[in-house]
Amino acid sequence: MRKIIAGLFSSLDGVVEAPETWSMPYSTAETGAAVLRLFEDADTALLGRATFQQWSAFFPYATNEQVPTADWMNSSPKYVVSSSLTGVEQWGNSHLITGDDVAGRIRDLKRQPGGNINVGGSITLVQWLMRNGLLDELYLQISPVVVGTGRTLAGGAQVPMALASSRTFANGVIEAHYSLQAS
Repeated sequence: MRKIIAGLFSSLDGVVEAPETWSMPYSTAETGAAVLRLFEDADTALLGRATFQQWSAFFPYATNEQVPTADWMNSSPKYVVSSSLTGVEQWGNSHLITGDDVAGRIRDLKRQPGGNINVGGSITLVQWLMRNGLLDELYLQISPVVVGTGRTLAGGAQVPMALASSRTFANGVIEAHYSLQAS
């Protein structure tokens, strides 16, 4: 069965929202390589509405020279979970997941042959996947900064995790890789 793997940037105080406003000083070749490794075994993206709307306005016009994942994002199938969107045609190879049985549709997606399913950004979706026992692994790049305000990963439910691995980069960023316990 395929795994759903999320990768997020986090501050020391747990903020995962708008990392482009606080994590960039900690972006290095080393941290970038760690992000790229998440794409090696993946062939599908799973996105929430807000991330899809933001990324679909950018990635179709981006090149790998600008963003090393642009070709992957543009060519891979993208599944968008939303209760308000009516279409996702503006970004090629995108498919909408909506309706009464979103969890069932995502379980079906996990059962299909293929590589891992990546979730980037999409805080609300990551929280929902965790609460519903659908997220298999979580990678956090924890930057040595206190942001002070913003959304955190906490989604109102206790979600047990097991530390699979961790490492510290030369710039003080900690990568924590967690496996989630099946619910």
